[in-house]
Amino acid sequence: MTSTTDLRTMSGRSANLIQTLSKGMSSFKKHEATQARKEAIARAIMTFATTKKSPDTRNMISFWIFGLCNNFTFSMMLSAAQDILSKQNRTSQFNHNVTDVCIPEITHRICSPTSAGVVLLCNIVPALMVKLFCPFVMHRVPYGIRHLVICTLQVTSLLMTAFSNSVPAALLGVCVASLAGGLGETTFLGLAGHYSKNTIATWSSGTGMAGLIGAFSYAGMTDARLLALSPTRAMLVMLVMPAIFAFTYYVVLVKAPTVRKISVNRPSEWFSNGLPEKKGPPPDVDNSSVEFAAQTGIVDQLRTTKSLLRYMIPMFLVYLAEYLINQGLLELTVFDCVHGYGNSPASQYRWYQVMYQVGVFVSRSSLKFIQFNMTLIALMPLLQLLNLVFLTFNAIYAFVPHFGMVCAIILYEGLIGGGSYVNTFHHIHKKVDPSIREFALSTVSLADTLGILVAALTAIPLHNAICGMQWYS
Repeated sequence: MTSTTDLRTMSGRSANLIQTLSKGMSSFKKHEATQARKEAIARAIMTFATTKKSPDTRNMISFWIFGLCNNFTFSMMLSAAQDILSKQNRTSQFNHNVTDVCIPEITHRICSPTSAGVVLLCNIVPALMVKLFCPFVMHRVPYGIRHLVICTLQVTSLLMTAFSNSVPAALLGVCVASLAGGLGETTFLGLAGHYSKNTIATWSSGTGMAGLIGAFSYAGMTDARLLALSPTRAMLVMLVMPAIFAFTYYVVLVKAPTVRKISVNRPSEWFSNGLPEKKGPPPDVDNSSVEFAAQTGIVDQLRTTKSLLRYMIPMFLVYLAEYLINQGLLELTVFDCVHGYGNSPASQYRWYQVMYQVGVFVSRSSLKFIQFNMTLIALMPLLQLLNLVFLTFNAIYAFVPHFGMVCAIILYEGLIGGGSYVNTFHHIHKKVDPSIREFALSTVSLADTLGILVAALTAIPLHNAICGMQWYS
């Protein structure tokens, strides 16, 4: 009996020992896995830190963020156009979220009293004035001072539009945002002339993402089925963008030796004759490019501008067509509950803007995969004008049966617009004489602004004309 009991005891101890060893091995394996994960994280951090030290990488990331932050407010204001103009009739709607409802059946034209072209006009005229003025005189103002002004204007515009109690006050906020965007585009396209040609690609990709994030975030935050924020709160959330913008320029960007540095507490250094520091330029940059604006007269600059018309005219036509579609026709392209995925007219308009920005982002980010020659760049206006004609007839006769089909067309429209933009500036950076590169990049940016301006001026009478027509659906 004793021996049997001893055997059972030994057997139990063995089982406990095996169980303990098994747990120990399991814990050891878990410890090894945890240690491996820690080592992997450490390697990733080291890799990031190493990458962060690369000036080229930091500069490319910086220009991507510049494009994102600079164009963000512009695209968000266009997405908010219907909400801004609704203050005419319902001041409280901007400050308190009102649930949009879809229309069960459309038996007449759905027209707002004022065209969204009014918001587009306020969003582009100040930018145009800045772009006309900047290439000739802004070389006297250091980039650091310009950037401080841009960020301040962005914050001011968001606060003015968010807290305004009337349409004129809100539109004034849109005008301030336009000043910031126009100054930013000429500033950073000019600044790209001091860096490698890759910065143009990353800037363009960032501007594409700006439209996507601006339109999508505003649509998502104000959609009653998603976050259901009021337009005021949505705009206050967006104040994070100017902060990111400032941090990127003053901390992340590696300053090129040809960019003049200033001291904040020495205002006498803020303005100069525009001549750069005589240091060696980075790769792909010719010192003469940054001296052109400072050393030539207005007549020479106008002569150079004339030689750039081969780039400016196609871009002008592309932007004229696409913004006439976006701010003149899409607000008139409305579907009922069944054919509009249950979206209200205002919600449909916001999601149209999102689809457009998706197309712009994809095409502006495609430069490493697809590059257009001048023939294809010249073809883009024709394709965009065909979109304009098609959607004009649809706004009148309403023959497209579903909201999703229009979204697909708008996506294609965005692809054309973004492709035209990025390939035009890439072609300039690659082909134009380095002695005029910076001036050329800043000046050609006028073309898209002029196209948008003409689109805004045309959108208002076009809206009124179509709204006065018989309902043909």
